[in-house]
Amino acid sequence: MKQSIIIIFLLSLWACKKEKDTYGIANIYMPQALNVSGGINANYAVPTGTDSSTYNYSIDEPAKKLNIILGVAQASTHTSEGYTVNIVTDADTIDLLKFNNILDNNTLLMPASLYTLPGSVSVPAGKSEGTFSLSLDIDQLKSSDYEGKKLALAVRLKSAGKYEIASNAAVTIVIVDVDALVIGPSKDITAQYLKNTSTPFTVAGMHAGGRWGTLTDWMANTAAKSHDGFGGYATDEGGTIDMESGWGSPAIHNGKIWQTTVSALPAGTYTLDVSDLDWQGTKDPSYIVVAPGLDTIPDYGDVNGNTTIHYTLFSSPKITFTLTEEKKVTVGFVVNYVQDQQGFKIYSVKLLNYPKHL
Repeated sequence: MKQSIIIIFLLSLWACKKEKDTYGIANIYMPQALNVSGGINANYAVPTGTDSSTYNYSIDEPAKKLNIILGVAQASTHTSEGYTVNIVTDADTIDLLKFNNILDNNTLLMPASLYTLPGSVSVPAGKSEGTFSLSLDIDQLKSSDYEGKKLALAVRLKSAGKYEIASNAAVTIVIVDVDALVIGPSKDITAQYLKNTSTPFTVAGMHAGGRWGTLTDWMANTAAKSHDGFGGYATDEGGTIDMESGWGSPAIHNGKIWQTTVSALPAGTYTLDVSDLDWQGTKDPSYIVVAPGLDTIPDYGDVNGNTTIHYTLFSSPKITFTLTEEKKVTVGFVVNYVQDQQGFKIYSVKLLNYPKHL
């Protein structure tokens, strides 16, 4: 009797230990299907993050491959045996998302020629999770066919053994922002190189009428100071960089506002972003200008066709440019208002850098 009690007690201890060591439902899932959105959707944006601690990809320069990091995990402590899971793609899921307008028309199904993906991944005994890569060909990714596009691929897990796949986390929708990879992700360096760049702007002086002023840290020529020697700033909507003619304001011919970076920019790729603006009329072409190595911007008549500078119209208010050597850069705006009633209001000016790009 005593021997039986001892045997039962020992079996009970073993059972309790086993239960403690192996609790939970041993389903397999993809962490990327849950981690980014918190389970709201399965979208996995690439890139996600702006520095080495948040990149979700790596670059194999010799092979010219961009490797997107994906993974599998087990939702319990059943780790002693290890496991294998199959990996497949699912074009029907992308088609359905596009049909229901969940993915927009700018998002394309990632072509099979662009990527390679392992057919399975094995996690060794004693481990609960492992990683694998969706590998993209960099040369193809930089093709003009994908410029301004996003590429989507549904990566799905399929059971290859005793453990089931968690149905609510079996698929990850990888969405590759091509432009952000080719020239980004961007880092905002405005505060490091420019001053007085957003509402409320500071002013050096105000017109007696109380609406028009002259900006600090920005230069303005006589034409831009069209209100009795003041101009380039208006109190409108909290204070904006402004040039306006008509509606009672004088005409502005060759009006210029500009600022030179406080120090030289290192060699690299940059964007001047002035998209936070309100354009009032587009009667006469007006320019946003980046002038590397200059301490001013050219006159209005010297902008169009000038290969020593970078410029764009206000209707497309971003300029991406590359410096091959360290240089100070002057940024600014030049207008020639011939027709009546036109102008702009700028709420912020941003300078972006791309420390990691293809």
